[in-house]
Amino acid sequence: MRLLVQKYGGTSVGTPERIRQVARRVVAARRAGQDVVVVVSAMADATDELLALAAAVTPDPERHPRELDMLLTSGERISMALTAMAIRDLGEAAVSLTGTQAAIITDEAHTGARIEEVRATRVREELAAGRIVIVAGFQGVSRAREVTTLGRGGSDTTAVALAVALGAERCDIYTDVTGVFTADPRRVPDAELIAEIGYEEMVELASAGAQVLHPRAVEIGARYGLPIRVRSALRPDDHPGTLITRRVRTMEQLALTGLAAKSGYARLVLRGLPATMAATARVLSAFAAAGVSVDMAGHADVPAGHRQLQLTVREADLERAEDVAAKLLEALAGATVEVKTGLTRVTLVGSGMNGVPGVFARAFEALIAAGVEVYALSTSASSFSLLVPADAEDRTLQALHAAFAPARERA
Repeated sequence: MRLLVQKYGGTSVGTPERIRQVARRVVAARRAGQDVVVVVSAMADATDELLALAAAVTPDPERHPRELDMLLTSGERISMALTAMAIRDLGEAAVSLTGTQAAIITDEAHTGARIEEVRATRVREELAAGRIVIVAGFQGVSRAREVTTLGRGGSDTTAVALAVALGAERCDIYTDVTGVFTADPRRVPDAELIAEIGYEEMVELASAGAQVLHPRAVEIGARYGLPIRVRSALRPDDHPGTLITRRVRTMEQLALTGLAAKSGYARLVLRGLPATMAATARVLSAFAAAGVSVDMAGHADVPAGHRQLQLTVREADLERAEDVAAKLLEALAGATVEVKTGLTRVTLVGSGMNGVPGVFARAFEALIAAGVEVYALSTSASSFSLLVPADAEDRTLQALHAAFAPARERA
């Protein structure tokens, strides 16, 4: 039999009726002649409720990462057991397994573990016995036999890793959206469904803020060449959704794949630094030592023989960043530090971005017409990101989509 892995998010299993809908879809796939492994998230809001419960007991739940993992994994266990019951009520044999029982082996980093190996011996045994297997997402077990969780997007990662380990023909990610769009259709009315997208572009979009799929899951799929399809759990299976796979392009034309945005950024401009690489390296090393991740960086030398360094950080890290900057300016005899908050990073992903004349000109002309100021810019082979005011986020998305969508390849 062909093997298919299906993953259902929290909204898809958010109510008893939706769990029964999932069961009917799974049973239909089974009766169509497929072996099926199902990965489920916790029911919608269940994880937040568990976190709130922990916060009601202890003022700082993160001080207890092992126990927090033990608590949070209960959300997926509830979903997997209920899904198995619903499937069995429809006349098919089913069994639910925790991440430990499915032998999803992780490192020992509680609340943010990474998968090292998927043995899946028990999963194969249950499939061989003719059962549909439901696996709790988001969780695994370390080699020290400690329960771990995989962090944000962990159920996506569980599903793709299982599909690879089991040799599945595809992994279907069921969610509450139709698929991957060129932009968030709630904010860009002209956004279009992407029928097919390459792994690299999907990783860029997911990392830039598109919340349909976690980049870790896409990276695993890319490494092993596993096709991933994003589909709506609320639509029939004849709706195509979006297929994520290897794509071979035969043209070098500029083509928009999609736009994504992530808010909560701040920009620091350190002025009056020594114009040396040693000084720049010292600044970046100090930020890293303080646990502050720098998202964008750029520098320029000024006529007085000094250097201006521009760094973009998450607003959550701003207090630490300002403290580091103040100490560095004193040590390096720098002049000032300028801080701007309330910024959003908007990323445009697409083929042909690298080395095509006029890409930046088109983007900036569109944003000037929309009245949007740009505070920083960064590029990669298939994307570029702009730092803009948070209150201009929608205008930025709409302006860039209008400027680049006409050149987009049609599936």
